[in-house]
Amino acid sequence: MLWSKTCDYALQALVYVAAQPEDFCVRGQDVAAYLYDVPAPYLAKILRELAGKGILQSFKGRGGGFLLAPGIRESGLLEMVRRIAGEPFGEGCVLGLAKCTDATACPVHHAWSPIKNKVLELLRQKTIGQMAEAVRDGRYDLRLLRKAG
Repeated sequence: MLWSKTCDYALQALVYVAAQPEDFCVRGQDVAAYLYDVPAPYLAKILRELAGKGILQSFKGRGGGFLLAPGIRESGLLEMVRRIAGEPFGEGCVLGLAKCTDATACPVHHAWSPIKNKVLELLRQKTIGQMAEAVRDGRYDLRLLRKAG
């Protein structure tokens, strides 16, 4: 979509973990089984990275797994994308040019700028908790995020 496949998988896993009852440790295998288009070893690496970035908490041993870190439920998708991707998502030129401002605009800058601002605002406002609630209530099924083809 707008970011890497790794970021897609990380967001899907994060929403799945957030949709579980609070204080319920989710095993990596369970996340992989639910998000069946994600290779389990790759997802395990992503979950470890999310824990390393302070987005998830990781617990080893019996009853272990992953929990949301405090405050993540209220975090906007834009903040999560930026933390996961490790880059300033939405701040660069849509064509990838090094210098693209109102004064030195690329051919699509002026048309893209208002669209980009709307997308960024949507991603700021929509929280992980809101996404998880939609999954929990059955309004959305993360398993529908399958590869086309």
